[in-house]
Amino acid sequence: MISSEVGKKYAAALFKSANREKIAGTVLEDYQSIMKIFKENLSIKNLLETPQILDKDKKKLLKDLFEGKIPEVLLSLLTLLVDKKRIQYLSNIFPEFEKLVKENQGIVVAEITTAIPLDDALSQSFKRKLETKTQKKIEMVEKVDPGIIGGVTVILGDKVIDHSIKYQLAQLREKISQIKVY
Repeated sequence: MISSEVGKKYAAALFKSANREKIAGTVLEDYQSIMKIFKENLSIKNLLETPQILDKDKKKLLKDLFEGKIPEVLLSLLTLLVDKKRIQYLSNIFPEFEKLVKENQGIVVAEITTAIPLDDALSQSFKRKLETKTQKKIEMVEKVDPGIIGGVTVILGDKVIDHSIKYQLAQLREKISQIKVY
C-alpha cells in the first residue's frame, strides 16, 4: 500500500530530525494537535488538499496558522508535503511517527480485544504480564468485539496472539474441511 510506505518514509525523516533536536515528544504532541485541528476543521484540510489552490497560498496558510506555535521541524514537514503534493498523507504519517517515538521511549502499544469489557483487575494483570514478557512499558488499548465470541486477541507490535473462540472455530472448520471421506 503506497500510503503506508509514504507514511513510514516521512515519519522516519521527521523522527530523525526531531530526535536529533531532542524534541520528539513535543513534536508528537503538536502533531496530535494538528491532526485534531484538521479533523475538526475540514475546510482547512480540504483547502490544503485542493489542487486548484496555489502551493504558495497553502504554505502561507500553514505559516499563518502554525509558525511560532509548533516546532520548526514539524512546520517544515507540512510545507514539504505541500511542495511534494503529498499533504493528503499527513494522517498516514502520524501513526508511524507515534510508533517511532514510543519505541524510542521504550513503550510498546498492546491492543487487547475481548468479547466483553475487562474489569480493572484483569486489565492490570494483562498489562503486568505483557510488561514482564517484553521487558518494556506497555500502553494498552482495550477494544470490545462481541464477534470474537470469547477469549482474547492481543496485537503487540507486529505480533498477533489470537486465543479467541472465533479463531479456534475457524481452525476447527479448516481441519474438518480437510478430512477425506471415502
